[in-house]
Amino acid sequence: MDIFDLLYFIIILINFALAILILIKNPRSKINLNFAFFIFFSAIWLLTLALFYIINDQFWVLNIGRLNFVSVIWLVYFLFLFVCYFPKGSLKIHKVFTHIFLLETIILSAITYFSNLVDYNEIISGSERITVFGKLYPLFIAHFLFFCLLSIYYLWKKFKSSVGLEKLQLRYLLWGIILSLFLGFITNIFIPIIFSIYSFQKLGSFADIILISFIAYTIFKYRLMDVKIIFQNILTYLLISAFAYGCFYGVTILNNYFFGSVFATNAYLMSIIFAFIFVLIFVPFQKLIQKLTKHYLFAELYNTQKTINNLTNKLTTIIDLQEIIDLVVDTIRTTMNLNRSGVLLLENSIQSIKYQIAKVVGFDEHNGISLVQDSFLTQYLDKTQKPLVREELDFLSEQVKNEAEKQSFLSLRNHMNKIEASICLPLISQNKLVGIIVLGSKISGDAYTSEDLNLLTSLSNQASIAITNARYYKEIQEFNKNLQAKVDEQTKDIKLQSEHLQQLLDVKDDFLRVANHQLNTPLSVVRNALSMMNDNDLSREQAMAAITNGVERLNNVIGDFLRVYDLEGEKMAMKLEPTDIGLMIEKLLPEKQNLSLVKERNLKLTIEKPGFKMPLVFCDSKQIINVISNFLDNAVFYTTKGSVTVTYSMPNVNYLQINVIDTGAGISDEDKKSMFQKFVRGKGASQLHPDGSGLGLYIAKKIVEGNNGEIMAVSKGVNQGSVFSFTLPVFKNQTVEQKKLTSADQNIIIFEENIKNKAK
Repeated sequence: MDIFDLLYFIIILINFALAILILIKNPRSKINLNFAFFIFFSAIWLLTLALFYIINDQFWVLNIGRLNFVSVIWLVYFLFLFVCYFPKGSLKIHKVFTHIFLLETIILSAITYFSNLVDYNEIISGSERITVFGKLYPLFIAHFLFFCLLSIYYLWKKFKSSVGLEKLQLRYLLWGIILSLFLGFITNIFIPIIFSIYSFQKLGSFADIILISFIAYTIFKYRLMDVKIIFQNILTYLLISAFAYGCFYGVTILNNYFFGSVFATNAYLMSIIFAFIFVLIFVPFQKLIQKLTKHYLFAELYNTQKTINNLTNKLTTIIDLQEIIDLVVDTIRTTMNLNRSGVLLLENSIQSIKYQIAKVVGFDEHNGISLVQDSFLTQYLDKTQKPLVREELDFLSEQVKNEAEKQSFLSLRNHMNKIEASICLPLISQNKLVGIIVLGSKISGDAYTSEDLNLLTSLSNQASIAITNARYYKEIQEFNKNLQAKVDEQTKDIKLQSEHLQQLLDVKDDFLRVANHQLNTPLSVVRNALSMMNDNDLSREQAMAAITNGVERLNNVIGDFLRVYDLEGEKMAMKLEPTDIGLMIEKLLPEKQNLSLVKERNLKLTIEKPGFKMPLVFCDSKQIINVISNFLDNAVFYTTKGSVTVTYSMPNVNYLQINVIDTGAGISDEDKKSMFQKFVRGKGASQLHPDGSGLGLYIAKKIVEGNNGEIMAVSKGVNQGSVFSFTLPVFKNQTVEQKKLTSADQNIIIFEENIKNKAK
């Protein structure tokens, strides 16, 4: 007996032990019963195959050979029955067919063993065995292929219509049967028939290893969690074993070929040399096989593992609670390809303990909260501190003797089914439940593997620590804020005294910032034009045009600064007089219609005739024309398409209201707060009008107020247009000395109520 024979007998003992364990576990189950018989005949097949090559007596070799055929006949028959019952435990074919199949199997077994119609004779030729096939041997092949193909067909049909756990079980069972039957067919039927080589029959044991491993783990692993990992290990060890056996068998063949025997002196020397080479290459080969199976056959599993591990490491660097929640929910859902995921956190209060949704994706928020309203779930997770899988709940309910607890498990299962939750992961901190990670199903329909659960458990442990630390950090921040509030309250007087100084500093900073940009930009244009003219890159006419433009812009900026200075110091006196503002705007409009931007953007500038007779207003026409011009310029600058319209209204008999309505960039809520302040421009203003100083609206406001009017801006939001309006007093024979109004008079200046509706 060599090492290979010893391996055979070890596999045979494992098969017999496995068959006994299955029957002891549940002898009434038809799945267990048929699987046990299948394993039993697999063991008989391996035993007869081993004895077939060990025994040299012609009579026994013939009988053992025929018994080997009979074991295969019953092996595939019980495999078919097992497939019919698995996984639901109910037969899917008519009983008439089962009786026919059983009768056919019995008759073929009798013919095979008691006649020479299938196995005509077995010829002993040294260590070789040559089978002479009988006339009905094709019937044996037909029986083998029929039950094999029928089993695969039934499994494939069940696999296509199944989901979740059942689909995963059937997938690996299907692969195990296909691989093992293919290997068994090639080594024990195809090669002996086609090539008349019988030495490969012993390799049939590997087919048995593959099939038994797949089916055993499919049944006994409740969720089939370890199949991928187990299959990887099995495949790795099979490849390594095949390599070792191939080397051993190859050396034996070479020794027999070159030296006539493995016991020759030269054969011993060659074996020693090959043994030395084998030792050198075995470890590198083992590592190579493990690497290939790990990174190519199971790439998805290990990519998931790598991503989850990276996430657990990243969590240690984050202290923002919401960022932690977002990272956990999104990474798990994306990496594991889930349809939904979420996190619920425990909120402790004096009155009660309740859960709040931190984040859910795919779940209905109400259902998420309703899940944890079942105190049984939280009590169970707090007690066990282990993941709860929906598919385990039936099993868990069967393990408890207390009827109330059993009903609690079943009720929880129904609840999880209703909201389509597959796993609840406890978030444990300081040995207490602080939250729950709720996960849906995989989009692929696969069940969660134990490797998945191990990764998720590791992640939930790390997430618990990160969430606890983030909460502590938030509490410290809140404490600091409260402390700061108390300090601020105590130092309120000091703060009030410093506010004026800070405002002055802010004005200075704004002035320096704007002045630096607005003065340097035109100066840079002038310098560049002069330089390019000197270098003959620009003609004199082109350079002078650029210089003139830069000087004019510089003059305008300085003029704005001086005007602000005059307005701030109240040195500018308003020369109020009766003014036909409608006529003044009509004369101004053609000038604005000829602006390059108006033509370039094909803007429509119009005046809407009022439904009343336009009154004269009492104002400084030279200053007010600057306000209107500024409004129209801004409307053109910030409107890329559409129109600019001037309208009139009278909020009351004492005031005329002038409105400039555009369909342009609009005003954000944030920009509205700082409108009409010095050196302030909207966030997107520089993109549409880079040359603005941030003083135009401030100057307009000062001028309007100096003319006893009010100014305002309205917009529904960004890209929804704007309405800039101001009011002026109607002329009623008042004099310049009467220009200053009392506060009571000022209160009567009320803007038109529907002005907001005039925005785009």
